[in-house]
Amino acid sequence: MSTSGSKTDDSKLVTTDTVYVSPDGGTTDEAFPKPNVEYDFCVDVTNAADLPSGAFFVRFTLSGDQDPPKDLDFAQDAGLDAAASVKAVVHFGTFPNKFATYHLEACIYSSSAPEKPINCAGSFDITINTESTTDSGSSGSDDNASSTDSTDSDADSTSAESQ
Repeated sequence: MSTSGSKTDDSKLVTTDTVYVSPDGGTTDEAFPKPNVEYDFCVDVTNAADLPSGAFFVRFTLSGDQDPPKDLDFAQDAGLDAAASVKAVVHFGTFPNKFATYHLEACIYSSSAPEKPINCAGSFDITINTESTTDSGSSGSDDNASSTDSTDSDADSTSAESQ
């Protein structure tokens, strides 16, 4: 879109909301991600300027129990027309089936000045709880600890046993 010599304005590239996790490329905002499900990281970006933007990228950073932190970049090499928007989506993969807390951030950077963010979305704190698998055979040491201290599940387990 931009030819050399044409004016661009990257200063008004903004995220319109909080960064989110989606199982389907950004259509669904998954508020409580589960382990072993393929997810994408998403954020909406709008150019609020009167001029088109230059090339930019959105860096998604997953930290917390993700050590070392993981950076995934969405590149918009063609820039963005004035008043236009784009859904920045990167494929993450699956969260492991273990209790963990993560912190997800997304910031917009100009490709010509990648050291300083233009704008950052609201962050998203993610807690992954383990899901019991039906005796898949590998490690089961954590399963015993979680089932012994819950008394609410006794009614469920007795009805399942009586069938």
